[in-house]
Amino acid sequence: MTLCVAYIRQAHETEELVFATDSCLTGGEKWKHGIKLFRVPKKNCLLCFAGSTARAYPLVLNLVSSIHLDKYLQSPESSLQDVLEYLSSLFTDLITKIISEIPEEDIHELRSGVQFLFGGWDWGNGRSGTFRVWKLYYSKDIEGFIFDELTNNGKKRFYTFLGDPEEIEGTAKEMYKKMLYDEDIQDDPIDMEPLKILRDISLNDDYREIDGSLQIGKVYKSNTSEFFGIYWPSSKGKPCFQGREYNELNKPLVRYFDPDNFEIFESDLPDKLNQITEEIYGNDFEFVRDCYEETGHLKAGLPEKSKHTLRLIFKDIAYRMFISLQKQEETY
Repeated sequence: MTLCVAYIRQAHETEELVFATDSCLTGGEKWKHGIKLFRVPKKNCLLCFAGSTARAYPLVLNLVSSIHLDKYLQSPESSLQDVLEYLSSLFTDLITKIISEIPEEDIHELRSGVQFLFGGWDWGNGRSGTFRVWKLYYSKDIEGFIFDELTNNGKKRFYTFLGDPEEIEGTAKEMYKKMLYDEDIQDDPIDMEPLKILRDISLNDDYREIDGSLQIGKVYKSNTSEFFGIYWPSSKGKPCFQGREYNELNKPLVRYFDPDNFEIFESDLPDKLNQITEEIYGNDFEFVRDCYEETGHLKAGLPEKSKHTLRLIFKDIAYRMFISLQKQEETY
C-alpha cells in the first residue's frame, strides 16, 4: 500500500521535478521503513511504485542491476525515452515469467499487482529540454507493461498522485484541490503543496497503510538528481532518510526538510566563534580555524562533510566540559 506524488515545482523563476512517497510496507504485517523511491543508475530520472512490494522489488532490483551493466544507458548519449522503453521491456520480460502455483488463480491479476511512476529531465525533448513523467502498468491485452505520458496534457501546472488502494489516490487529489481553494492559490505556481498533502495523509491514523517518514527526491535541469532527508514526524522529530531513522551523529550527509513548513533546515552550527584557539580545540584547532573566517564567522559554502565534522567536534568539547564541571562539583 502506497501513496506517491510527482509534480513540477515552479519556484524562484525555475522548475524542478519532485518525486515523493511514504515509507510503509504492508501485507500481513506493517513496516514503516521500506524504500519506495529509487534513483536508477542514470542520474537524471527517478522511479517510485504503488502496489505489492513482492511484485515491485524484484522488478526494481533487476532494473538497477541491468542498467549497471548497460554502458549505453548510463552514457550521456542515451535519452530518457531509451530508459523508459528499456524499463518497459525488462518488466514485461520478467513479469511473463511468473508461474502461478494456485489452481485457477488469475495470472493477469497476479502480474498487475504494481504500478510505477517514472520521470526525469529529457534534454532532447523540445528546444531546450523538458521534464517528463509516465505511469507504467501491466496491460492484460498486451500481456506486458505499457506506459502513458502524464506530462503532455498541455497544462501549465503538472502534478499527479499514484495510490494503492486506488481510493487513497482520489482522496489525495480532493484534499489538494481543497487546499488550493481554501488558500486561494488556484492560479499560483506549484510549490510544496503536494508534499503537504502527502505529509497530512501519512500522519493521519485513519489511513493505516500510508505511514512512515516521507522519501523525497528532485531532478534538476542540470541533468542531475538529489535525494533529501526529513525530520519526522515534526521538526522536533528524528532525522530520517529513505524511510530509516537516524540520530544527529550518524545521519547521512544530505539536506533535510522541516516537515512543518517544507523548508530546508539551515545550518545548526554557530555563525560566529569568539575564540578559536589550540587550547580549546586541541588537535582539531587547524580544522576549525579553516572552517571559519578571520573574523570568526562561519565560511559560506562549506561541504556537508565539513559541517558534520564540526558538529562532532563541538559535541566532544561540550561533553568534555560537562565532565570537567562534574569533577569540580565532586571536589566541593
